[in-house]
Amino acid sequence: MQHLQEPLLELDHFAGGIPHARIEALRGENRVVWEPDPYATGGHWLVLHQREIDEVLTNPDRFSSGRGPFLEDMPESLLNPERMSINLMDPPGHREYRSLVENAFRPSMLKEREPIMREMARDIVDKVIDRGTCDFVNDVAIHLPMRVMFMLLGVRPEDERRVVDLTNATLFGDDPRYAKSREAGFDAKKELDAFGVALAADHRANPRETITMDVLRAERNGEGLSDHQFGAFFTNLISGGLDTTRNALSFGLLEFIRHPEQYAIIQSDPALIPGAVEEILRFHNPVIYLRRTTTRAVELGGQAIPAGEKIICIVSSANRDPELFDRPDVFDITRSAAHARRSYRTFGGGPHYCLGIHQARMNLTVMLGEIARRFDNPRLVVEPKRARSMFMNGFSEMQIAFDKRA
Repeated sequence: MQHLQEPLLELDHFAGGIPHARIEALRGENRVVWEPDPYATGGHWLVLHQREIDEVLTNPDRFSSGRGPFLEDMPESLLNPERMSINLMDPPGHREYRSLVENAFRPSMLKEREPIMREMARDIVDKVIDRGTCDFVNDVAIHLPMRVMFMLLGVRPEDERRVVDLTNATLFGDDPRYAKSREAGFDAKKELDAFGVALAADHRANPRETITMDVLRAERNGEGLSDHQFGAFFTNLISGGLDTTRNALSFGLLEFIRHPEQYAIIQSDPALIPGAVEEILRFHNPVIYLRRTTTRAVELGGQAIPAGEKIICIVSSANRDPELFDRPDVFDITRSAAHARRSYRTFGGGPHYCLGIHQARMNLTVMLGEIARRFDNPRLVVEPKRARSMFMNGFSEMQIAFDKRA
């Protein structure tokens, strides 16, 4: 069995961002490789090429989501079938749950809410435009996905800050700014589930037209969801809807600060913004890895892997593979958007392919359009502060300055 002497997945290796050079070297030498694991029990298998990543993600019978998305196994209390999040489910249960909300994220529904989103984007920029400076992550980037998800799910304004804090703690359990430990992150996940339970009860007592109400009215096999089942469902939707888009937009602006000539292109021709969004999503994947667990002995990339092993798909390895992309380490918004969408794996694949993919793209397109229309000469005040994580790729803070566009 091939294995690495120095593991890739250590927090210090991600302190400056995804270590692309190390991943490139690993990809050149291995398709699949085992490494020891100081953060959880034993070790795990790194999957580095698109072909094997696709094999893992599209075959849930062999590669299960049931032990959770993180390197560390989820606590048993979070694996209770009555309270299990959709991202821990395999088909057919996953398919049944996913169908409850798919309609809300179809392109036709997005077109209906696009005018509201554009209004939200204007308001978000209005709040910072006369200051000339802001913390882009927390003053701008998080707000559109937050407002959209809270509107759709019926979260009351007085609860918004708490939900954001719990979501950050859940996803950034290794960052002391958000949680004391990964165990504290799992506790935050329990609290977020409990908030979802209370949200369901609130909707039953005070019905209103939201996705939450639609899900509670729907039936699976003749039965509706319990409040506890909805609680786990809520956590998955809110976690997928907030931090990933916040981080992608922050990285996007950072690249435009580094490449002002490309920023000038989208300012002069807003029709190019959707293509720019695809390059942002390729170049800076917000989720660093996707985990599965083998259900039986398998062969993957020439390696014999026993049942019960952790399989870690390194998303950025596929996104920057020179066999898939010309000059993969160059940020270039003029790339073919269609080719990027087909080839990157930022949104995963298989039955767990991102439910909110169209919403995420529209969030980024709308917000980036508003920024390009109203910010001139965006620039860093200081280097951004990275979130401490090897699961989520993002910033905790990014202080910028800009000129108000005439």
